[in-house]
Amino acid sequence: MQFVRLISVLTTLLFTAACAAVSPSPPEPERQAEPELMQVMPESVKSFELRGYKYFNDGSGYSIRYANEHKQRLADLFIYDVAQENAALDHDELVIGSTRATMDAISEAAKQGHYANLNVINAVTHSQGPRTIARVQATYLRQNLASYTLVYQTEYKGKLLKVRVTMPDNDSNRNSTEWDQFTDTVFSTVIDDLDSTELAAANPQTEAL
Repeated sequence: MQFVRLISVLTTLLFTAACAAVSPSPPEPERQAEPELMQVMPESVKSFELRGYKYFNDGSGYSIRYANEHKQRLADLFIYDVAQENAALDHDELVIGSTRATMDAISEAAKQGHYANLNVINAVTHSQGPRTIARVQATYLRQNLASYTLVYQTEYKGKLLKVRVTMPDNDSNRNSTEWDQFTDTVFSTVIDDLDSTELAAANPQTEAL
């Protein structure tokens, strides 16, 4: 992937005070069926193996986890709906806004003591056809271990797609292109599935063929 620098709103975000109060978590949702997307997600992508899924408590979407336990690497794919109040925003606004919200949440977690020494290394965007992909690199300490994380976000047909990859902070992990390749693969899988689902809905007679 070739990226261009993202607007400075993300690079300054982590140094501003958060004003929103933390609200109590909603009750656990009833057990839901496995997302249909799990049927088409690859069992392995690069060095990661598929591990499972989890629905969000607010019912807006779910996440799918990949992991490489030996290398202490986690990769989570998040799929959730664009909020109704944001439906009128264009694609780029949705991508930048959702990326900003993600980094704001990470910043808030740091303020609550879940992370220490949180630092944004780089924030860029990449155009892939008509879509924009935001990519943020950051480092932090967790349980006194230096960690490296990348967040990728895009939007497609009313769905926000996010990948967060987390691993030990070292030169090998920082210099690897695997995380970009992993994200390309899983984003393409989700987008192909959204397209095929939309096509099937528009042509219900194809199910009988």
